[in-house]
Amino acid sequence: MKTPNWHRLRILKSVLDNESFSEAARQLHISQPTVSRQIKTLENELGQTLVLATPEGIAPTAAAQKLLPGLEDMEKAVLKISRCKNDDPETPTIRIACGPWIASFLARNAAAIAGTQPDCHIDIASSVLFADMPRQEADIAIRTQRPDRGSMRVRRLPHYHYAVYGSERLVKNRPEAFDERRFTAFSWAMMAQELDHFATSAWLLSQGVKNPALRCSASINLLDAIKSATMLAVVPCFTGDNEPGFVRVSKPFVPETGRIWMVLPDDVNRRPALRQAADRLVALFEANFSNETSD
Repeated sequence: MKTPNWHRLRILKSVLDNESFSEAARQLHISQPTVSRQIKTLENELGQTLVLATPEGIAPTAAAQKLLPGLEDMEKAVLKISRCKNDDPETPTIRIACGPWIASFLARNAAAIAGTQPDCHIDIASSVLFADMPRQEADIAIRTQRPDRGSMRVRRLPHYHYAVYGSERLVKNRPEAFDERRFTAFSWAMMAQELDHFATSAWLLSQGVKNPALRCSASINLLDAIKSATMLAVVPCFTGDNEPGFVRVSKPFVPETGRIWMVLPDDVNRRPALRQAADRLVALFEANFSNETSD
């Protein structure tokens, strides 16, 4: 039997305490589908059904009841560890440098990175440029290219998917939006020309989009272009799927160069608050993106 994931056990404890997937998701600062998915994965790991949906809410199975004492001991141990404060009374600030899409995702999940009992402040710096870790411009950098210089620690993160989106007003009753004809039948918005080496821009160019109607240096403006109901654009699924009036007109995909990396300073193990924030960030990515598929 595979050793259960601690993060999933914590999710199970919250579901059982609240008798609700939605309330557990709210308290843990993750989405309800993520809670459901992680519970299902944990059940597969243990080979047992753990929760049942009833008219009154979520109820634990006999297998889950047996786990409860251990889950409570685990929670007490985590709380005891979290109370071991650093002698320095000042709460440290963890600076995270990343691209605009990831910045948006992290801002929505900042509490999950800071911890249930916050032991750090989160400072997010959004830029398309790579943060210079040796010069301490960031404590954590998340980038789409693996760095090849400097004294750093690098960890590959679960990738996320992109898709082509259009507004409902634009693509309604237009079947060509949902197949390869979209690349010539519609106007497009994409990033500025100097960013054509970026994964999504390179993918669009490979599909034959040569003269986009709009170029922009800020990726958030791609959302504005879609909302204008005159153009299609490629955006991450975790953003596009949550925008009212947006329609996903392609299958989700990961561009060939669409991998992402977390970069940490070489002394991370001597900085407990940074190490904890980095571990939580990895757990956040694993919980939200590890099981993404192209279906």
